[in-house]
Amino acid sequence: MIHLKNIKNQLPNEMNAIFSELNVLKCLRQTSICKQKGYSPAIIFTFLFSLVFKGKTLNQVLSGREADQYMKKDTVYRLMNDPHNNWRSFLLRFSASVIEKIHRLTDPSTHLRTLVLDDSTFYRNRSQKVPGLAHLWDHALQKGYKGYRMLTLGFSDGYSFIPIDFGLLSGKNQVNQKQAESDQRTSGAKRFKEAQRSMPDVAIEMVQRALDQGVYASHVLMDKWFTSPKMIDRLHDLGIHTLGMAKNGKTQYFYQRRLYKLSELYQKSIKEYCQEAIISSIIVQPSSGKTPVKIVFVKNRNNQSAWLALMTDDLTLSSQEIVKTYSVRWDIETFFKVSKSLLHLSQETQTRNYQALICHTTIVFTRYILLSWQQRCANDERTLGGLFYELADQIKELDWSVALLELMDILQAVSEKASHKLQDFIESQLQLWIDTLPNYIKAYLPNLVCET
Repeated sequence: MIHLKNIKNQLPNEMNAIFSELNVLKCLRQTSICKQKGYSPAIIFTFLFSLVFKGKTLNQVLSGREADQYMKKDTVYRLMNDPHNNWRSFLLRFSASVIEKIHRLTDPSTHLRTLVLDDSTFYRNRSQKVPGLAHLWDHALQKGYKGYRMLTLGFSDGYSFIPIDFGLLSGKNQVNQKQAESDQRTSGAKRFKEAQRSMPDVAIEMVQRALDQGVYASHVLMDKWFTSPKMIDRLHDLGIHTLGMAKNGKTQYFYQRRLYKLSELYQKSIKEYCQEAIISSIIVQPSSGKTPVKIVFVKNRNNQSAWLALMTDDLTLSSQEIVKTYSVRWDIETFFKVSKSLLHLSQETQTRNYQALICHTTIVFTRYILLSWQQRCANDERTLGGLFYELADQIKELDWSVALLELMDILQAVSEKASHKLQDFIESQLQLWIDTLPNYIKAYLPNLVCET
């Protein structure tokens, strides 16, 4: 049972140290995620966390040739499926503690601290019986898919992105409308009820929870799907500013006591020549909102003859500051890319349980937070993808070095129980074998060389 005895040692060395530094397992205990008997949640959580660095899925590990060296599949799924485990509370607590550490590394006078809100696809095309599964539309690829919309709230200071909260939301065209849990008082049942609600309502609650948890931010960044006068008013009531891209639609704005659409305001706006990307700006009052906003018109990089509009209720920001701050929103797009392509979001488990998908997504978010913190501490220009591949290579080296050490322990135990003549023979053969090893292997096994 090598893997279970040294479950934490299966992490890369750097990641193991960060696990302790950021108190990941302490946050897990404080959230009261527990099991009645058997392996502790900490062991199972660490096992699930390390899967991606082994390059294997959960099913491959628990059904492969080495399955007898791990816990049984039911043991893992009992923890993942348990509706009483509040994974949202764990992620909020953990991300808030990391953000607090990041605050100490950032000068608040030169960098804005922002929350970033966006949604992404969560594919489950091969699933049939997962509760809440729906037919949805992928706007990026312009095709339909089966799965969920993953609404995500994260924190960014321009250097690091930390995911804070998420929701796997369903749609109108549901494949399976059965309830996820019979007991509606559990955390899992509440998460499933949330999946049936509208994204703006869920987004407002996410921001409220983040602020209540102590996450300090001055602005919420969002794309044109979320940006609307009503959304700005609701966030303004929470005490936080909004900065997003405005739709060129039917919404009208008061300017000099007359109503104008966004395209008409472009003609009325005041031209600015301070920066090539910025065209003009204007302060208006939305007809369907109560909060005045500043709109900055910028050039569209994909179409030089067109323009884009950035809208904020923070009238103290200059046009340059608005453009610079909104550029931070791209961090969440990078997060989605890394989570799906490297950290196996939605690919690592074949579960049919909605609560298990929540657990899996929480673990993927935790992986990203640790990678982001490591990149920040190292002040490294390497991408998160580069760090991921280095850690994955390191754990492969760790696997065979741990295996050799375990083999040595077995040989030494046999030698101690053998006769003196046989013991001398084993030790001489062992020493001969060590002497013939390449130096790069001896470098990984210093204890082995010293003991013999």
